[in-house]
Amino acid sequence: MNKPLICALSGLALLAGTATTATGADLRYVGIRGSAERPVAGAPSINYQLRSFYIVPASWKAAKAKRDAITRRFGPVGSCKITITVTARAVADADEPAAARVTRLLPASRQYLHDEGTRRNSAWRVVRASGSRTITGMLVRPAPTVRTQPQGQRVWLELKAVGKVDPTVECHAGGPRSVAAAFGDMLAAGSLGGFQFQPR
Repeated sequence: MNKPLICALSGLALLAGTATTATGADLRYVGIRGSAERPVAGAPSINYQLRSFYIVPASWKAAKAKRDAITRRFGPVGSCKITITVTARAVADADEPAAARVTRLLPASRQYLHDEGTRRNSAWRVVRASGSRTITGMLVRPAPTVRTQPQGQRVWLELKAVGKVDPTVECHAGGPRSVAAAFGDMLAAGSLGGFQFQPR
């Protein structure tokens, strides 16, 4: 499914708050929301109210989680029995372009790079580490509404997805590739937002 259509679907799901499908598409997507107040990693004096939204294939079995949890687990997926963990966080890091940051965090040669892209001030990337069947994807964007940035840094929001193959089963390349494609759709359609939380 192409990225513009995925982004349109995410908007529909965000408005409806329910699963959504595309006419003629063979994949059905479910919208997942998350929300939590957390200290910023690396700058614990700053509390951030983080909100996340992304889509996943409805065929992915979701583990039970609290409503609006910012960490979700799915799977096992397919014959490779891939378990997937998706989590969001706010973190203090270098002040640099989003594309440069996600490339630094997830370096990969061309053969191990499954997807990448940018949207406004966000960037995403999906890679497989050399010698590993683990798929990792990440969406990053500068955090909005931060009153005071950490000295010499800025607050970032991250949405990270990790898919791990069950080492006890035989797995061909198609299984990790299909999860990597789903990660690309998830991150291309994903959104992160929130605000610095000031305790009363």
